[in-house]
Parts: sequence; C-alpha cells; structure tokens
Amino acid sequence: MTLSELIPRSKVSLGIDIRGSLLCHVLLSKAFGRVQLLDHGIEELPVEEKDRPEVLKEKLSGLLARLPKRPAFVTVGLPRRFVTMRSVSMPAVGEEELRGVLDYEVERHVPFPPEEAQYDFQVLERDAEKATVLLAAARKEEVSRYLALLHEAGITPTAVGVSTVASLNALLYNQDRGAEPLRVLIDLRDGEAELSLTKQGIFRCSRYLTLGQAVPLDALIPEISALFAHLEANGGQQAGRISIAGTGAGRGDLLRHLAERTGLEVEFLQPFQRIKARGVDPQAAHSLGAAVGLALHGLVVLPLDIDLLPKELAPPRHNPGLAMTFRLLALIVALGLAYLVNGASQERRALAELTVTLDRVQAEAAKVELLKGEVGALAGQITTLETIDREEVRKLDVLRELFQILPKGMTLTLFTVEKQEVKIGGFITGSASDLISIMEQSPLFENAQFTSPVAQRGAEGQEFQIKVLLEARKEKRP
Repeated sequence: MTLSELIPRSKVSLGIDIRGSLLCHVLLSKAFGRVQLLDHGIEELPVEEKDRPEVLKEKLSGLLARLPKRPAFVTVGLPRRFVTMRSVSMPAVGEEELRGVLDYEVERHVPFPPEEAQYDFQVLERDAEKATVLLAAARKEEVSRYLALLHEAGITPTAVGVSTVASLNALLYNQDRGAEPLRVLIDLRDGEAELSLTKQGIFRCSRYLTLGQAVPLDALIPEISALFAHLEANGGQQAGRISIAGTGAGRGDLLRHLAERTGLEVEFLQPFQRIKARGVDPQAAHSLGAAVGLALHGLVVLPLDIDLLPKELAPPRHNPGLAMTFRLLALIVALGLAYLVNGASQERRALAELTVTLDRVQAEAAKVELLKGEVGALAGQITTLETIDREEVRKLDVLRELFQILPKGMTLTLFTVEKQEVKIGGFITGSASDLISIMEQSPLFENAQFTSPVAQRGAEGQEFQIKVLLEARKEKRP
C-alpha cells in the first residue's frame, strides 16, 4: 500500500434543488472532520413550463462540467408539492417488519394508488408499544421524470430527497447547542410556501400551500397557528423560533410582522454556520438551504434521512456469506432430489458429483479463510488510520498541505511539528516574503511569521525560517 492510499481523501457531495423558476446547487466536501463549501450557484429558469426542460437540461450539463471537483454523491430534491408527508403511528417492530406493514398501509396515507407510489420512511420516536414514523411518498412518474432529465444531462443521482426535508436538515445541522426546543421553518419560493415544525430536533408536522396573490403574512399566520394547534394537541408549547428561507424570504418587514403576530423570534435561515464557506452573498445564503441539506447527504449523519430513489437504481449490495448459504442449500436440495427420483444407483452418482462439488466448496471456503486474514490485516490498517486521524496534530496532513501550497523550486531543510506549532526552513528562488500570505490563505494554518531575518544567498535566492500555528479543529457536533 502506497503513502497516498494511507492519506485520507475528502468526500465530495453535490446537492441540486430544482423548484419553480430557480436551479440552486451546492458542492460540499468533508475532510479531517470538517465540511467545506467548494461551489454554489443560483440560476434562473424560464417562467413558462414548456420551455423549462430544455433550458434546465442545458444548465445541468454546464453545471457538471464546471464543478471544481467531481462529486461522489449527487442528491436531487423533489419539490414538496409532489410529495405527500405524514407522521404515522405504527407497531414497535423491526425496520424490515415495519416496511412490510407499510407496504399494505401506505394506501391509507397517500392520495394516489399504492402501486404508483415511490415511498420511504424513517422512525422518529419509538417506545415499547408503538413507533412514530415519518412517511414520504411521491408518484413514481414524478420521480422518473426528474431522473430522466438528470440522465439526459449526464448526471446519475445517488439519492432523491425532498426539498422540505433538506431545508430542515440544513437548519438542524447548523443550529447551536441549547437552541430553542421549538423550531418553525418557512421556505418561500415563487408563490409557494413549505412550512415545517420540529420539537427537540424531531420532526412533528409539515404543510405546503400556494400563496397566489395573497400577502405572504396573511396566508402564513393561519398555517403557523395550525402547526401550533397540532403541537398543543400533543402536549407541546409555543416557545421557540421561526427561520425563513427561500427567494421569497428576502424582506425584513416580513420578519418583523411575523415576530409581532406570533410572539416568537424570527430570523433568516443561515445554512453555513457550521460549514467553512467564503464568498457567499448573505442575501443569497438563505435561498440555498435546501441545496445545502441535499449536499450534506452522504457526508454527515442527518436528523432526517428520506430517499425516494428507486431501489433498483441504488448501488448493489453484495453479501458473500448469504451467497455461500444459498449454494450449500442448493447442494442439499440436489442431493434430496437425486435420492428420491433416481434411486440407489443414481444416488451413488449424485454422491460422487456431490463429493466433487463439496471439494470445490471446501476450496472456496479456504479462499474465504484467506480473505478473512486479509480483512483482519486491513482492519488493523484502518485502526491505525483512525488513530492517526484522532491525533490533534497530524504530520501527514501538514506535509500534504505544504506540498500543495508551497511554490515549486523551493527546498525545505527544516520541518518540525510540536503541538500546534509548525516550523519550516529552506531556500527559495526569488522573494521569501510571499510565503507568509501563502501560508495564511491555507485553511490549515494561521499566524504565520518569520522566526529570523531572511538571508540573501546568491543573486536569486533567499534562506528563510517560518513558524505557523495549526488552526484549532472545531469540536464535532452530533
């Protein structure tokens, strides 16, 4: 195994939010436990529905071509208006049994035939007798339409989310510890509103409405009151905070009037609080909430995990142990049939064939044992890597960063790492003064400074010594 294989690589995920007349995308990466923004954008789409597919396909193709890194995960969000969401009470059984029950119960909770439904669920709460389940379902034709459009643009999604769920994930991922137990999220876009309510970080209910020509405040207040009524009916309370997202949220008077009418604190959604992001327009940030929530899928453990991607399109999962079990069962069945049908003479022939087959299976079993040894060795390497990753100072990380940012033609003669302090020294062709700004621009270093005067060596070179501090790693939040 080479050194490059031992160095952890960042995971990259793309979130695509297509709603109304806007295409929003966010590209995130995760390395060393930190999530960073790599790219984002908001693009307008034609207002006319008939002109939208071709323009959207062209923009998606261009988006994929100009991304700075190719994503390993691609999650597209279905608009809330296409998705039915219900909080359902079910028996407290295992997940597989629960899915079997829902296969029969889903027709009671969706407004279309169950054979046309693509659905997923998540257990929100569970006790000894019952489980509260979030059920999300969309028509298969709507899911297929989005997938076909992405396929024509050269994009293969790894998951299909829901805009409301994605916005909630962005809100809950970024909220501070000790935040208000009650959170209301309002996502406004193109005359539509998506409202969701969470308590103690757990989804409670969701509503979708078309605003039309109504003043947003006049339409939102009754819906918010209905959310509170639902909460109070289940023993809840109203103390909390409202977050507003979407392109229709950029009005300060809406925040003020909502606060006056509800008695709650009201704010714009800030989807980049825990994400290292630069160059994001604050006026556009709250419109990227859903795209951020979609891009977080695959990078972190999210409070809500709903995926409407058809199972046949999901990456296949292989189970070697199960395959071996089926093979042995097939041999037993073959032996039984040979004994019952062919009689004693053919039984001996079958036994001989079985012996040959068993020898082959034993040989394969020996290979499996060999693979177990290799798996053990790999597990030891993984443990070593995890130990390296848990260290507060990782020399491999520092070396890798230095080789990426330092200019070519420079020779290092000194490299030390002590706690949070890194010292480097060497010879550079040209001026050494630029090294300070180069080190400061790195997300890994801060407070770079020369430890001794720069010495001129020859006509074109300088000797230098620099010390720099490693940025303190932020504590991971659940």
